[in-house]
Amino acid sequence: MYPPKDFDIGWPDLAYGMAACGRDGDAERWAATVERRFGDGGTGGSAREAGGGGTGGSPQGAGGGGTRCLATLSVRSALDLALRAAALPRGSEVLMSAVTIPDMWRIVAEHGLVPVPVDLDASTLLPGTGQWEAAATPRTRAVVVAHLLGTQAPLGPLAELAARRGWLLVEDCAQAYSGPDFRGDPGADVSLFSFGPIKTATALGGAVAVVRDPGLLAVMRALHREWPVQRQDAQARRVAKYALLALLTTRPVYTGVVAAAGALDRDHTSGLQDTVGAFAGTDLMPAIRHRPGAALLALLDRRLRTTDTARAVALRAATARRLVARLPDPSLVYGAGAPVHTYWLCAVPTPDPAVTTARLRSAGFDAARPTSLGAVPAPPGHQQGARTAAHLVRQAVCLPLRPGMPERALDRMVAALDPQSRETAPGREGSGDAGRR
Repeated sequence: MYPPKDFDIGWPDLAYGMAACGRDGDAERWAATVERRFGDGGTGGSAREAGGGGTGGSPQGAGGGGTRCLATLSVRSALDLALRAAALPRGSEVLMSAVTIPDMWRIVAEHGLVPVPVDLDASTLLPGTGQWEAAATPRTRAVVVAHLLGTQAPLGPLAELAARRGWLLVEDCAQAYSGPDFRGDPGADVSLFSFGPIKTATALGGAVAVVRDPGLLAVMRALHREWPVQRQDAQARRVAKYALLALLTTRPVYTGVVAAAGALDRDHTSGLQDTVGAFAGTDLMPAIRHRPGAALLALLDRRLRTTDTARAVALRAATARRLVARLPDPSLVYGAGAPVHTYWLCAVPTPDPAVTTARLRSAGFDAARPTSLGAVPAPPGHQQGARTAAHLVRQAVCLPLRPGMPERALDRMVAALDPQSRETAPGREGSGDAGRR
């Protein structure tokens, strides 16, 4: 059985992360190291190799050096800091991509601001420039745009609109990280990158904000210093937790977990999905208002030094494209028309997600719903017009792809998605790696 998603971290990294929890360290020095390393970028494979195009220019052009970066506990923490530093008037409206994680619009609301959803184009997973402008009112003061599922797209027209109107432009790249050549769009005021548990090159937590306005960064950094530092024992528990989850989601073990859950008539998916959330079961604002500790930053620095991230992303995207090419209508894949799609998740619309996921599981693929994403609710007085966003949240199924997945496995997955396609792959059902589910 293929689990819904792998943790993108190896056992040597987990061992390093646990060892770091037992050492004394200076969190500020580690933060400066991470910020410098992220800002400087590096060499190696690029998003252009992974998805067929590039969006951010060189690391220096997009990131601008370590002094323009701020290492935080999470993307949520960085958004909180950016909004506090910007000091927007209460009641100001913040235009948001209509699909994001619910915590993002909750943080906006915590600042006395009004989140306003702007619907997506299913092909690019971004609103068009005209949609941003149509949603704006005289109270609009900021934009938060999210690159979803591994897509990347230039923000040129939106950045020009934001600059012309004087809006703060925050770019959420939490699902878009693809290695050292992508540091966000240079037109964004703030670009946010996540290294949370299920992200690419995960450090099991941590984030980096690229802040292109020195004055805004200075205020964010001053506010950040007021927060307490994450405790080392909290990081140790986190590493232990995800080491166990990494073991449970290896294919042989996961197959046993699913079989045992079925024998006990239990839903194995809900427990895992509730567990992997970075701030699941916490009081959000107090939880995110911490600085990352030395152990977390040491692990994040190690992951940023990894030289094969871009290559791994390219392999992931190549596997996804092999699957997409087999589908009856490849254009239906969410984000298929984005300039770059690295397929952090490969999501497809289905008329009945429950039936589709059941068929996929019976074929050995534990597909999942995008339960971490939600549709931003429209405030009173604004049209409830985010139809694509609502459709994605209700109808999408995320396919459990792995780099280098065998052709027979991809054929079986397509057959489960579209039972009529079984006739196109005679003799392949139950062959190849099917016996290893």
